[in-house]
Amino acid sequence: MQFSDLPPFVKVSSVFTEEELQQLLRIEQLPDDMEIDAIRDEPEIFDLLNAFIGDENSRLIHLQLYAQKLLKKGEVEQAWKVILL
Repeated sequence: MQFSDLPPFVKVSSVFTEEELQQLLRIEQLPDDMEIDAIRDEPEIFDLLNAFIGDENSRLIHLQLYAQKLLKKGEVEQAWKVILL
């Protein structure tokens, strides 16, 4: 994946470091909609999604912060699922 392939909100994110963006670029294929949707019921994700109903900006930032934690653990595919919610 190339930097230009990243979603615009990821390119301009104030959350991700350059190293983390490089991690995200190493994935060969983005998760599909079914894979992304499947994580909505995971307790931490469910809580995040519900905590920021009506505040899309805060929701986006907190999802990115959660994805950042996943990247620190090397869970790149899972991080992408969270980013793309």
